[in-house]
Amino acid sequence: MKSKRIPVGKLGTLSQGLTLTRYTSDDGQERRVLQVTNLAGIHVEPKDGDRFETLDEARIGDFLSRTGQVLIALRTSSLKASVVPASLQGAVISNSLTILDVDEAVANPYFVAGLLRSEGMQRTVAPMFTGTAIQGIPLAKFKTIEITLPDLAAQNAIAEAIAAQDAYREQTDKVAALMRERIDATLQPLVTKEVR
Repeated sequence: MKSKRIPVGKLGTLSQGLTLTRYTSDDGQERRVLQVTNLAGIHVEPKDGDRFETLDEARIGDFLSRTGQVLIALRTSSLKASVVPASLQGAVISNSLTILDVDEAVANPYFVAGLLRSEGMQRTVAPMFTGTAIQGIPLAKFKTIEITLPDLAAQNAIAEAIAAQDAYREQTDKVAALMRERIDATLQPLVTKEVR
């Protein structure tokens, strides 16, 4: 496995999502807005409470999600990263997220997202978080973080393992949710309705 050191900024093109208030329009199309809460797993995931906005279509092209982009949350207490699936192509990326258009000749987007989400990366970036009200890593500083990038064959193998782990996590979460519902249903009749 041949590896090389590379700054995150050389993995592809990095940009910031849009500031919604600057692009609202009564004539536009209503679109889902992707935010930090959508970055739970290796894939960007839709949520029931997602925000929808009507925006100026002529001006938002650079901020529409595309399959394979890595969305990164730098303005949180920990680094989050997920890959845009085909089902969320065309959603609007808010300014709470950083967009990484990965050069797929250089890196596998799933490998990159998995690496950014890893415990090792969390330890590396923890000292870089700044701010009091909203913590985050400045984009200029994030671009300079160096990673060791294995060859594409090794990245693809690691990406498969990450995807398998994420699928297992999703199934485990579903089982845990079903168990919570069952326990709650069992306990509900034991709770008195009136407090005296």
